Amino acid sequence: MSYRTFFLVAGLLLTGCADHRPEPLPGVVLVIVDTARADHFGIDGYPRNTTPNFDRLAEDGAWYGNAWSQSPWTLPSIASILTGQLPSVHGAGMVDGSLHSLRSGIPTLGERLREHQFQTGAVMNVVFCNPASGLDRGFESYDFRTSDASNRGHRNAAATTDAALGWVSQVTDRPFFLLVHYFDAHLTYDPPEPFDTLFLETGTEPIPRGFGSAEQVMALRDGSIPMTPQQRQALVARYDGELRFLDQEFGRLRTGLQALGRWDDSMIVVVGDHGEEFWDHGGFEHGHSHHRELLRVPLIVRTPGGEPGAHRAERVRQIDILPTVLAHLGIPSSDDLPGQVLGTGHAERSIAEGSLWAGNLVSVRTDDGTLILNRDTGEAHLYGPEDPMETRELPADTTGLVRKLGAVLPQGEENHDGDTVWTPDAEEIERLRSLGYIQ
Repeated sequence: MSYRTFFLVAGLLLTGCADHRPEPLPGVVLVIVDTARADHFGIDGYPRNTTPNFDRLAEDGAWYGNAWSQSPWTLPSIASILTGQLPSVHGAGMVDGSLHSLRSGIPTLGERLREHQFQTGAVMNVVFCNPASGLDRGFESYDFRTSDASNRGHRNAAATTDAALGWVSQVTDRPFFLLVHYFDAHLTYDPPEPFDTLFLETGTEPIPRGFGSAEQVMALRDGSIPMTPQQRQALVARYDGELRFLDQEFGRLRTGLQALGRWDDSMIVVVGDHGEEFWDHGGFEHGHSHHRELLRVPLIVRTPGGEPGAHRAERVRQIDILPTVLAHLGIPSSDDLPGQVLGTGHAERSIAEGSLWAGNLVSVRTDDGTLILNRDTGEAHLYGPEDPMETRELPADTTGLVRKLGAVLPQGEENHDGDTVWTPDAEEIERLRSLGYIQ
């Protein structure tokens, strides 16, 4: 039901049409799964039973198997989801070693929906989602929690689901927008029992519980901690256990919303903010490359009355989510949005920007191929359209392709206003260090 239809029905009731029962209030539930590799979801063909509840949602709606993030780390990617803009436009991210918050004047989905009388609530779980980031704009309730300085105390998926359902239970007689951020699949990989051993194979070399501190990640990157193939398998098994645990809690979120009468008539969107590297191209974790394993993300959309079980192959992007939500609700969009409504066609290109570790990275994916460019060093990586896994790098002088792909890249990061610099306090700095984001 469109948002405008809701008010039409309400108006008829107020004018005395007693025979008309009120239609359910429209709702939007946006679930962001941190550090989610699309190829570790069952619906994408992964052999482990990691995501039965997300898979069920995909069968109720649409699975977008060619969905791409706008950045390989949390702050700029979530900002792109909430604004429908590229990082160079919304401004949130890391530039020259400084954190920047969301630019003023860039409306968020929360602000847009609140203008149309939606109740807006968010449950967020990492230091980058601190209200200082600007991601809280438009939310009447912004329930923010983060880990302790050792990265051992973040709010897990069970507590996140409890908080989300608690807020929805207080929603009154207005349509609502709920944003839920599940952080569990991020380091450290430390799922509760029995998920910690659920996917460990017999004979796999154990790794310490809670492995993945900043110091350990740094040591893995520089090679001072050797890791055997069996230990790498155990690490991936722990990651998969985290996915399975948060999937269970998403299932409980669904059940809870159904009990509250808020599921059937709500639009449900599930998306990853970015993926995770498991040595696919020699790297581990995220934030320092633009390869496929970091930028391809899960995306599921279910709308009331929508086509069930659709497996869509067209290229889509995080920036397409906001215009899709607005279109579903019948709310006018704005001309400055670069995204398109999901389900209306193939995106000509997907662009990603920024990094935490590798400087000014930018990349583009089109039907002609993939270009990953470091604007600081000029280093370029080029892959042809016949190589979607990005395993056979082409020479940089491949006839015309670098020029053709480079022509559609943004012209560089826009100037950042001084008032967007976000200076973390001492406690936030320790949390960033614990997450491996600063040294």
